[in-house]
Amino acid sequence: MHRGLIMLKKNILLSILILITTGIFAQNSFIDKPVAIVKLTKTDVISQKKLAYSVSLYEKQAGRALSMLEKEQVLQTLINQMLVYQAADRDNVTVTDEQVLLAGMNQMMKQTGRQLTEVQFKQIIKDQSGMDYETYAQTVRDQLILEKYVTEKKRDFLRSSSIPSTSEVELFYRQNEEKFLNPEMVKFSHIFFATRGISAEDKNAKREEANRVYQAILKGTSKFEEMVREHSDDKGSVVRDGDIGNFIDRSEQNVSIFGRDFLNSVFDLEVGKMSNVLESAQGFHIVIVNQHHQKRFLDLDDPVTPVETTTVRQYISNIISYQKQQKAFQEAAETVVKELAENADIQTFQENIN
Repeated sequence: MHRGLIMLKKNILLSILILITTGIFAQNSFIDKPVAIVKLTKTDVISQKKLAYSVSLYEKQAGRALSMLEKEQVLQTLINQMLVYQAADRDNVTVTDEQVLLAGMNQMMKQTGRQLTEVQFKQIIKDQSGMDYETYAQTVRDQLILEKYVTEKKRDFLRSSSIPSTSEVELFYRQNEEKFLNPEMVKFSHIFFATRGISAEDKNAKREEANRVYQAILKGTSKFEEMVREHSDDKGSVVRDGDIGNFIDRSEQNVSIFGRDFLNSVFDLEVGKMSNVLESAQGFHIVIVNQHHQKRFLDLDDPVTPVETTTVRQYISNIISYQKQQKAFQEAAETVVKELAENADIQTFQENIN
């Protein structure tokens, strides 16, 4: 099947966006001829225009013209798809409108890296491609039906092929051991006095407030937790007595948020000891470090991070499982198409491929 169905599993939305801009169907400079006729349950024709439409997609992605052999591979992919569509229709394999919408939105959110509402998603489809949602949805629906049909027909094979062995997990770990490293991290509670976007006069007032709070705690007239509730501008951590809720490392991202001097001061603190008033890029802080983890290489049964329950072993197992699922799906798809083709009447017209 060459790349067959699997070629369609990648970059679904990108393929659609490229496809819609080619304008191939608007070209009427030649008489449309069949390049293939496929009959499993009904007769479907793959025309020159349809092949050219698909070829243009791959050429856009490759950034070059396809060879004749590659065009024949694209044609084989279209034949394979048509066989599965006819079989799925025969066997009443369908997907709902909701499944189509969720699949499309998930794909778009992965590409944009942000959460989207249904309205935002459909607007992006329209703005980036000029495509109406119904046209886009039909393309996604076809892809989902392909995947669902193969999965249903080869469910046992796919399930049995995706479980990694202990030796596979251990080999992956040995080959990537240096990547399983937790950096030095701290987790702290703070009383926060925000200063971003305020005047110099107001900033000085915040500094004086922070110093008064610090002295009150130092003298024992007030407790740290009480001052969090009364003075901290970090409302998200107030309910946790100032605990910021996550671990902080010395990454460039955190440096840009807090400033390097602030981070260095926090990392230098002893666990359980209160800092004096520290200044960050966000404001003033009185800090107590709750946990301090030194940089260390992780063993297979260590948590991936201090705040997660997933172990390195489980993390690796998930990676291998996904890789095996992809490979197994390709094998299953090839088997399904081969079985369908044996009971189908397929004619190709090589002379019409151009």
